[in-house]
Amino acid sequence: MPAPGEKVFLDFRAGGLTAEEIMKMFPPPVYFLARLDGAVIPDKAALMPAISAAFRFPSYFGGNWDALLDCLRSLPEFNPAGGYALVISGSDAFLAASAKDREDFLDVAGAAAEFLAEKPKLPFRVVFL
Repeated sequence: MPAPGEKVFLDFRAGGLTAEEIMKMFPPPVYFLARLDGAVIPDKAALMPAISAAFRFPSYFGGNWDALLDCLRSLPEFNPAGGYALVISGSDAFLAASAKDREDFLDVAGAAAEFLAEKPKLPFRVVFL
């Protein structure tokens, strides 16, 4: 689990921050920063190839929730970094076509964050813009 007081999901939609300002909060090479445009990701079918490309998942990525969890937990193996941040712009539209897909994504990302915080002790954050 993340340390007490640390949040996995950060909602900056009302804060007026830009993706570039968020990038400064998670500077490479310390953080591996992945960006998604939530406006073009209405459902799981659109999410899987987009998140695979953003995080540079291995070619064997299966495109389902279990495979997503496996690859997020394995980020340090193929993208070594001191932490990971997924910045989602247009997040009001992100997975808006399916409440179930959004719930599943939050569950998977939360489980991956707990795993990374416990095992390799690395932060994983999802930032909604």
